[in-house]
Amino acid sequence: MDQRLIVRAARLLHGRTKDISESGIGATVAGELKMGDVVELEFHLTGSLTPAKLQAEVKYRQGFQYGFHFLNPTEELKNGIRQAAKNLERVR
Repeated sequence: MDQRLIVRAARLLHGRTKDISESGIGATVAGELKMGDVVELEFHLTGSLTPAKLQAEVKYRQGFQYGFHFLNPTEELKNGIRQAAKNLERVR
């Protein structure tokens, strides 16, 4: 899933999503975040006009590659992720 991503931390950062699941998201982010930082993420799910906004914790970092774990994702978001995943082509 390649979508724009906004990361609200101590400062505003921008990135691109790489992959997503009901529990988190992987992304390339142009900026520095620390492991354990809690940030607000904003991104669009494929087929949705309204951006998803939620809190997430930085769980992984290698260079500009980050892994975020969603904190308290809503059922609506989880359903939206499932629906968006159905519309994505499998990457090999």
